[in-house]
Amino acid sequence: MRHIRKLPEPSGPCHDLLVALRELHLHAGEPSTRAIERCTDHAISHDTVNRVLRGGDLPRWSSLELVVKALDGDLETFRNLWVSARRAEEQDSG
Repeated sequence: MRHIRKLPEPSGPCHDLLVALRELHLHAGEPSTRAIERCTDHAISHDTVNRVLRGGDLPRWSSLELVVKALDGDLETFRNLWVSARRAEEQDSG
């Protein structure tokens, strides 16, 4: 997997989601994006997995959900983090 870039500086809901996701990835043993793709039965590509893990744009819930499941994470926790991040995005753009 390509090196994951530094976290975005401004803390807030998007930052919190990415921190939690990277922690989950670490606790799962840092599987490669291709291994995560295989865990999703190829429902998403390794490139999409990479974009989800790298951050930047907030991923769609469907993509994040598949990555969290593949990493054996708690869906309710990540759903709540994602909803908070989505709301923050809407406030920033509106």
